[in-house]
Amino acid sequence: MATHPPSSGGRDFVTIFKTGSVDRDDYPELTEHLLEGRTQLASETGYLMKFGDVSHRGLTPFDVASLHDVPAYPLPHPALESLPAHVRADLEQDGAVQMFASYDRESHQFEDVVLAWEEQEFLERIAELIAGDLSLHEAVDWTVVEEAGRYTVAQWADIRGVTEDAVRSNINSAREKLLAEEDREPTGEPA
Repeated sequence: MATHPPSSGGRDFVTIFKTGSVDRDDYPELTEHLLEGRTQLASETGYLMKFGDVSHRGLTPFDVASLHDVPAYPLPHPALESLPAHVRADLEQDGAVQMFASYDRESHQFEDVVLAWEEQEFLERIAELIAGDLSLHEAVDWTVVEEAGRYTVAQWADIRGVTEDAVRSNINSAREKLLAEEDREPTGEPA
């Protein structure tokens, strides 16, 4: 059994999830399965990671965590610290994240990290908003905070390294532009 996560040189689909303890008396079969399937019995960070196939993208992090044929690896501190702030915030808040990233197993560092939900629909929506007259910051702040509800204003401002007022200003400006755009669109009703 592999003792290190795969390193293909490209980006992998990675699921990181919080670990918990399993009572051997309450769940003897699960305990036995976990002991057989893991090369290390503890995670210094409290998180495990699984490197899956892109076909697993449709599964929730908890579904991926329960896949018995995909090995789980303890997430080392350097790997956790190499994650971008917004990814660590999601992990702390939700207990799990799914992302595309390159993993250097020698230095235990993630690079080129993109959350799975960010990759396609998120980028398409931002491009659509920019084409509709929003600035990049307005489009990103609006999409992340208002539409996706991924973060609060305070959390997102901290991640971006800007003030909460800056994020609120971008969101309010985006709201005004979007409402003005709706007013300009024909309703199809006779005047």
